[in-house]
Amino acid sequence: MSGILRSKYRMALPLFLSIFQGLAEAVSPVSIKGTKLYDESGAQFFLKGTVYVAGDNRNDPLLNTTQCQIDAEHLKNVGANAVYIYSIDVSKLGQHRGCMEEFDKQGIYVWLQLGQLPMVLSRSDNTPRWDLGFYNTWTSIIDSFSEHDNLLAFGIGQETINGTSVTTLVAPSVKAAARDLKLFRDKRGYRPIPISYTAGDFEQYRLLTAQYLTCGPAESSVDLYGINIFNNCSDDKLDRLRSEFSNHHTPVVFAEDGCFPETREFSEVQTFFGESEFSRIFSGMNIYQWGRNEFGFALVVYGDEADRNLGQPGTFLPAYTSLQQVWSETVPQSTSRDAYTFSSTQLPCPTANPQVGWLVDRAAALPAISGLDINTVTARTRRTRPTTSTSATAVPTESGDNSRDNSRDEEVLASSGMSAGAIAGMAIGIVAAVVGGAGAAFWFLRRRKSRQGEPDDYNGPYEKAAADSDRLSTAKTELPDQERAANELEGRFHHQLPVKTDWKYPLEAGSKPVSELPDGAGRPGNHFELEGSPVHGPGYNPGAELPAPAPVPK
Repeated sequence: MSGILRSKYRMALPLFLSIFQGLAEAVSPVSIKGTKLYDESGAQFFLKGTVYVAGDNRNDPLLNTTQCQIDAEHLKNVGANAVYIYSIDVSKLGQHRGCMEEFDKQGIYVWLQLGQLPMVLSRSDNTPRWDLGFYNTWTSIIDSFSEHDNLLAFGIGQETINGTSVTTLVAPSVKAAARDLKLFRDKRGYRPIPISYTAGDFEQYRLLTAQYLTCGPAESSVDLYGINIFNNCSDDKLDRLRSEFSNHHTPVVFAEDGCFPETREFSEVQTFFGESEFSRIFSGMNIYQWGRNEFGFALVVYGDEADRNLGQPGTFLPAYTSLQQVWSETVPQSTSRDAYTFSSTQLPCPTANPQVGWLVDRAAALPAISGLDINTVTARTRRTRPTTSTSATAVPTESGDNSRDNSRDEEVLASSGMSAGAIAGMAIGIVAAVVGGAGAAFWFLRRRKSRQGEPDDYNGPYEKAAADSDRLSTAKTELPDQERAANELEGRFHHQLPVKTDWKYPLEAGSKPVSELPDGAGRPGNHFELEGSPVHGPGYNPGAELPAPAPVPK
């Protein structure tokens, strides 16, 4: 009889341990102190992320829960603790919880871009960039995602300021967006989720942009500054980056690391994580990118014939193995929150200087949305979840065999004086709890399905006005009544991106970076970047005045 009981125990124990492990690896919110990121345990957090391109919806990789579950395990195995998301489908708010929870289970944070303000392409273009449509859309995304502890940051721009001086004119609108979104966040009672901006690989503007977006009152400043680096990642370039941001007063991370010589060995990752003068300044990076598209830069290749980045990866590229090794072997020098004293001096706002291509004066007023009164925003009650320890997110993730020695588990329990009957009782109790939980989950899913895909209890503007007009009318009390009413009647709101187009555009027609093949060989290809590149992308108007290149500083 004892042998039978122990046999049942052996079968139940792995299930119990896997459930416990999933709870233990759930992440805690990350916050900012000075120039560093910290989790709730006080351990310094270093971003080890990838630009996440996967699933059958390239504009929203967070809709396919099954795919997120598959990829989250592989991301954890390579050593990642974060994913960088370009966009989500705002018409499906409330349907992203599955992916967020799958990433959470594997200790992975999500850095989510809210969208992209239209670029300024002409000095005579006075069209408002930060308007009610963007406010309405972006605050609805904040409402939908702020409950998740693994939401790392909300991004409000990606290379909106780039290689021409006229594009700097959008900077006040970006800063105004940060001001309004942070006030909305605080009025809602959400935790202080960082608001970020990501700058392009344009040496002439990246420090000026950082200085402008983070200067002045904290209420209207960006909290987290991201930089994209591509192609030439020589030691000289890395040293210039270190020098530029050595005295910056907010956390700085590399939102996209696209350094790509003939083969990707990630020497720049070793530099930023392994050398103290770099890890003192920078808080990590996202590797560009996870799943393959037609332009290369992938870590994995999926096996689906249509090349839609679906299912199990069919090939783990040499870059995957190289990155896994670098991340496991390179430990950044960290400082605990209690031991860290912040002493950097805030940099002054830059003045307008056409000679270097910066056209925004430090005294320029930030734009305001007519009729918007964010002080009328009401607080929300946040969903609660079990509190767990998360210090593991601040240290490298080791890969290896996940098999367990169950006999050792039995020895540990036996040493505590547990009898065979107690062990059997515990095992039966666990099985009963799991079965009961599965039944409850099945009932919940059936009930949710019967609601025909209606979003969860979010009362943002993308719920169907016809089905929920009463909730809509009270959801955004800060919006001008006429504008809100018109949007409700028409059943439309501004979408997340200013123009519905493909999300990649060739950035440097003359450059020939290399994309990696499964066999480790290289091939030439175009360098593609996000919407907002100086090549004809969203907002391009062939009849408008073309921007002139900024003069090169002497």
